[in-house]
Amino acid sequence: MRRAVVIPHRCRTDLLGQSLESVRGETVFVVDDTDAGSLALADASVRVVPGGRGIGFARAVNRGLAAAEAAGFTHALVLNDDATPEPGCLDGLAAAWTSDCGAVGPLLVGPDGLESAGMHLSRWGRLRTRTEVPPGGRPVAVQAISGACMLLRTGDRFDEGYVHGMEDVSLCRALRRAGRQVRLVPTVRCRHLGGATVDRRSATAQRHAVAGHLRLVGGGVRTPVVLGLAVAQVVREGPDRARLAAIRDGWLHWRSRR
Repeated sequence: MRRAVVIPHRCRTDLLGQSLESVRGETVFVVDDTDAGSLALADASVRVVPGGRGIGFARAVNRGLAAAEAAGFTHALVLNDDATPEPGCLDGLAAAWTSDCGAVGPLLVGPDGLESAGMHLSRWGRLRTRTEVPPGGRPVAVQAISGACMLLRTGDRFDEGYVHGMEDVSLCRALRRAGRQVRLVPTVRCRHLGGATVDRRSATAQRHAVAGHLRLVGGGVRTPVVLGLAVAQVVREGPDRARLAAIRDGWLHWRSRR
């Protein structure tokens, strides 16, 4: 395995600096997706890849993966610019990789504790994030892992139809359909601040989440489930007219792209 790190960067250079420090010693491809498109980094081990000034996570990561692949790297740790792997995380993920793997990821830890131990999509379209550590300490097969920190082959690509959200679940599903395993490694961890690129409770994030969720499940009879879950979440977190309107906008955006 010849590995690199791919970090899509939109804003918050202070957080990017922390992320880069956490993977010091690795070859890193930072995709410049800032509005100015003029990101400059002094570290010689960091290669800046031109982005698209707001093209979104999937497209930005794909550019980074393509650059890493062209440079001869076989695998890449895809890492959010607000994520910091704990010491030994990347080595632990690499050690857990086997020939039948499509992606492996660590426990994701947020400010309030365990954020994700894998994700599960029900047949009716409900997406659940697991927050229980699997027993035994061995890598376990899961439906999906978070794109905030995942190791995969540089030849794989995210579906660019997703703007911000659900592209990681989509990729993991595609990998499993191709006969490759998606595994969680519960002995390693990555810290994730979350919301540094797009505030999760903003109207923008809500619109992207609904459009991405509908794209993921294919609409149909699952459409009311997706919309109902989104409305329930907004109401539970505090009624917000802009977010409720964004649910409608996300549905309309998805319909226009079918």
